[in-house]
Amino acid sequence: MTSLERMTEQELVAHLCQLADECDRLGRELARTEQRQRFSKDAQDVARAAQDGQGLLTRMNRLMDRMRAAEGHLMRIRGQLRPLPVP
Repeated sequence: MTSLERMTEQELVAHLCQLADECDRLGRELARTEQRQRFSKDAQDVARAAQDGQGLLTRMNRLMDRMRAAEGHLMRIRGQLRPLPVP
């Protein structure tokens, strides 16, 4: 995977689109997991679904961090961020 700092604006936009697609996919998986928890009659399946849901939330959190990083780099390339003052 290429470093965000080496990506062009077009590459960053494409990368953000890929991350957004992954986020949508994880959201659908999470919804199915929540339905398993809510509607399953098997206690073991409910427990497994709860555990799966926690794992998906962790992955979603990491994905959102990656999206924010890519958005920050894109804003910097577009000149929408001011540099931090050097102490």
